[in-house]
Amino acid sequence: MSNPLATLRGVLGLRAALVGGLLSAFLLTGACGVGSSGEGAASDEGGVGSDPVTDTEQLTIALSGETKYRADEGVSLNYALGGSAAGSATITYEGPIELELDSAAATVTGDALLPGIYDVKVTATSGNVIAEDEVQLYIDANFGGRYGGGGESEFALTMGRSIPEIDDATGFVLSRTGTLFWQSQETDTTAFINLLCVADVAVSGDEASGTGQCKTLVDDALQVYTIPDLVVTYKETGELSLAYSYEETGTGFDVDFSVAGEAYVSPDLDLSGVYRSSLLDGLDYLVIEQNEVSAEAGDTEVRRCGVGATLTPYDTALITATEGDGSIIPAEEIIIDNCDLSGQDGYAVAVGDATGSGQTGLLLILQGGISDSVIRFDLYARRSPDLPDPLSKLRFVRVCYEGLPTSQAQIYDVTEADCESLSPST
Repeated sequence: MSNPLATLRGVLGLRAALVGGLLSAFLLTGACGVGSSGEGAASDEGGVGSDPVTDTEQLTIALSGETKYRADEGVSLNYALGGSAAGSATITYEGPIELELDSAAATVTGDALLPGIYDVKVTATSGNVIAEDEVQLYIDANFGGRYGGGGESEFALTMGRSIPEIDDATGFVLSRTGTLFWQSQETDTTAFINLLCVADVAVSGDEASGTGQCKTLVDDALQVYTIPDLVVTYKETGELSLAYSYEETGTGFDVDFSVAGEAYVSPDLDLSGVYRSSLLDGLDYLVIEQNEVSAEAGDTEVRRCGVGATLTPYDTALITATEGDGSIIPAEEIIIDNCDLSGQDGYAVAVGDATGSGQTGLLLILQGGISDSVIRFDLYARRSPDLPDPLSKLRFVRVCYEGLPTSQAQIYDVTEADCESLSPST
C-alpha cells in the first residue's frame, strides 16, 4: 500500500521542476523579446519594421529637367541619387500614368500629356532611410486638331496649331492664339451643312476664350450671328466643350466635341495635281503646285469659284516628332473669284458668297479614301467679319496626278487630255 505523503511530495516536486524549466527558458529567450533588437523589432540600428528616417548623408534624390511643355510634346525628367546608401537604394514613382520610371537610365519620361498641372514624385529607399523629391509639370494647351460631335446634327471642329503669344523666362507658353472652325450638317439624305462658325481664341492652360461668328439659314434667308463669349474647355478625356451664345438673340449653345479617331496623315503627302469641286458641276479646276494654289478655267462653260492661295504647312520635323496630324494646313492670301452660291440649296451656308481677296483659312485633308492618288480636302476661308457673308467652306477632289487621271476623273468628266493640258509641267 502506497504512502499518501510520499505521493504528494512527488507531485509537488514535479510541478517545481516544470516551473523551473519554464523560468529558465524565459530567461534564456528574454533577449529576443519586445524591445530587443531581434527580427521584427524596432531599434536604433534600423531593422525591418523601423519607422523611415531621412538622412542626407546616407541618401538623397533630386529631380531635374524642363517642367513646362506644350500639349504635343513628350516629357523628359532626370533624377540623381546621392549619399552613402545610394548604391543600394530602390526607386519608386508617383505621377501621371503616361510617364514611366526607368531606374537604369535614371529618368522619368513619356508621351505628351493633356493640358493641366501634374505632380511628379520620386522616392528612394534604402533600409529604413528614405529620400524623395517632387516637381510640378505645367502642360500648355494647344487644341490643334480635328474633333467630332453628335446630337440632332453631326458636328465637326477643326483648329490649326495655335500660335505662341507670351513666353515666360523659360520659354514656356503662357498664352496662345488660334482660329477654329466648326460646323453641323443635316443627318438626312442631303447631308447639307446647316451651320458654319469661326472664332478667334486665346488659349491659356486648359481653357480658351474668344469671339466669333456663325451663319445659318433662317426662313430661307442667310443670317449671320455674333458670338461675344465663346469658352472652350479642354477636358481630361480629351474632349473639347464649346459654350457660347448669340449676341443678337441671347440663344445659348453647349456642344462637346471628341477627338476624331481617324488615320494619321503624313505632312510629306504630295498635294500637287489638278482638283475639281465635289460640291457642284461647273466649278473651276484647281491646280496645286508645291504650296501654291491657282485656278484654271479649263473648258468649263461658266467660270465659277476660282481659288488662289498660298499654303504654309507646319514644320514637318515638329509634326513628325510629336506624331501630330499633318492634315491641317494654314492657307493665306486666299483669293476667291466669281463665287456666289448663296441662292443654291445646300450651298448657301457652306459656300454662300465666298468672293473676295485677302482671305485666310485652313485646308483640311479628308483622311478617308487616300488611295490611288486621290485626295479630298475642305478649304475653310474667312474674310472681313463686317461683310454679310464672312466665311465659307469649299470641297475639292484630286482628278489628275502627275499628268494622269485618277480614279475620280471619270466621275467629273475629266479626260486624259484634260490632265495633260492642265497639269503643271514637270
